[in-house]
Amino acid sequence: ELSVDTDLEPKPGVEYFLNLRAELKETDGLLKAGTELAAEQFKLPIQKRTLSSKERLSRLKLDRSDKEIRLETKSFSVVFDTAKGQMTNLKYGDQEFLLSGPKPSFWRAPIDNDFGNDLPIRSKMWRKAGERAKVFNTYVNRKDKGEVEIVFNYELQDNSNHKIGSYQTQYLVKGNGEIEVDNHFEMTADSLPEIPRMGMTLLMPREFDQMEWLGRGPQESYQDRNTAAFVDIYSGPVANQYFPYIRPQENGNKTDVRWMNIVNSNGKGLKFIGKGLLEVSAHHNLLKDFESAGRTDGRHQGDKRFEQRHTVDVKPRDLTAVDIDLQQMGVGGDNSWGAWTHDQYRLTAKSYDYGFVIKILH
Repeated sequence: ELSVDTDLEPKPGVEYFLNLRAELKETDGLLKAGTELAAEQFKLPIQKRTLSSKERLSRLKLDRSDKEIRLETKSFSVVFDTAKGQMTNLKYGDQEFLLSGPKPSFWRAPIDNDFGNDLPIRSKMWRKAGERAKVFNTYVNRKDKGEVEIVFNYELQDNSNHKIGSYQTQYLVKGNGEIEVDNHFEMTADSLPEIPRMGMTLLMPREFDQMEWLGRGPQESYQDRNTAAFVDIYSGPVANQYFPYIRPQENGNKTDVRWMNIVNSNGKGLKFIGKGLLEVSAHHNLLKDFESAGRTDGRHQGDKRFEQRHTVDVKPRDLTAVDIDLQQMGVGGDNSWGAWTHDQYRLTAKSYDYGFVIKILH
């Protein structure tokens, strides 16, 4: 039993962890003194609630047409495409932060173990479910002068245009430039395959090439492979978050993330704050850049969309893709020729809810 006797006075909203490391006292053969043999991290039961305060918000000007919804103050503006149900522009002053806004994503680039257990065949209906999402109604509600709520309701369809689920994204835009995003997914068809990933993806200009996060790291981690990645504040270039597996596949995920910043060299960019723990990643590539043709995926080997077979086939793009997820399934690996990921690390529920806050760093 571990006990900690401390006079530490916790600060509001701060988490505390105890990291323990066992190291060699003396050199032992090829192992030098100081070599780490084991390590563990414990979250301490020390916390103090954050007291919320009501902030005065600038008035939001609301303009709505058949094609878009525009909200703006003197300093920032945000635009939504009503046909797509997506945020298309987010500006502070003259600085544009988006190439395209958050959209639902249910797929990951298949990993070696996925090919081994036929996940790309079994769950292929989810690959483009987010792209096929059809908006069937939109609500706009001015809560007060400094807050406007926008709700998009989508119908999700499979490859044959059959309804498989519903998805709702609620945006609460505030006059201080913050945007709260809340998502609700509901599976409406029975006996559907597991979902590889439950999240959203947005694209930012390439200049936003630095990443900082409070969560597990610094290496990539997945829900069934993350205890060696301790919770801390980490940072580095977005380019360094890519891990060049010999066959291109999913990579660079971070688990148990409290917040993440994607910024440029001047520190300007976007902060993503989870309403619960998030999984995140950022790359100078699109998801399809990491998809490779597997022997068991049922796709034609000559299909140009899936020609990435080696690391040299993955080429950076002029963008920064940011994934803000509730979770993706674990990587499995009991074997790589048929074993499924353990049940507790699969996304098999009929409904999911999660949210985050987008904050402009200027």
